[in-house]
Amino acid sequence: MRPRQVCAVVFAVCVAASAVGAQDSPAMFIAGTYYRCDMASEDRADAVYEETIAPIVQKQVDAGKLVSAGYARHWMGGEWRRLEYMGATSLAALVEARQAIIGELTGAASKAAKEFDAVCPSHDDYIWTSVASSQAPEVIARERAKVAMSTYFVCDGREKEADAIVKSAFAPVLNAHVKDGKIASWNWMQHLVGGEYRRILVIDGADHTSILEYWNAFSTALDEAQPELAQRFTDICDSHTDYVWDLGTK
Repeated sequence: MRPRQVCAVVFAVCVAASAVGAQDSPAMFIAGTYYRCDMASEDRADAVYEETIAPIVQKQVDAGKLVSAGYARHWMGGEWRRLEYMGATSLAALVEARQAIIGELTGAASKAAKEFDAVCPSHDDYIWTSVASSQAPEVIARERAKVAMSTYFVCDGREKEADAIVKSAFAPVLNAHVKDGKIASWNWMQHLVGGEYRRILVIDGADHTSILEYWNAFSTALDEAQPELAQRFTDICDSHTDYVWDLGTK
């Protein structure tokens, strides 16, 4: 986490806070940092994160600034190899927590931060806000399963309509599957700051096989229950990238 990288994150969060302004704030803000890493040395980055960086982040959870925080390893998907995420119930709390973390990573823990950056030298930053979830808004991403499937959507500008479809058509199917124990939780979030992806659907499950089998079953169930709305959603968010993440450093 080089100084210019972490400072860019704080700048992005502050821009987001300004953009939200006097509007009603969403219940949860999730900052995600998606790293590109040297695959031959990823285990060392994981160890550095666990030994040095995670305890620094945990201080902000313990202080009540962050509601949730975690780390994930690429199992399947695109070029992102590692993911660090942090959740807070306000942008102000997220800014304050990240500034405190940056202070330690550019100060006493700078050696460890530079070692991590040597393995994972580039990244993309996103800030997501909660739209719909099986979890209570104030605790989103606090309790996680072992594996997550994240689908990142590129949409055509009618994202609010896509949100309405998720709430009316997707949510009942997903919630029924949480109740049945097929998945642990799900979250639908909207883009606030970041790159081309406008929406993200995150589904947590027990393992790789169950999460992939579930994705196929969910698509089938949705097509059977709400075929017209499923097609309408695809028309709006017509491109996506799938990732499967192992949650934790090992």
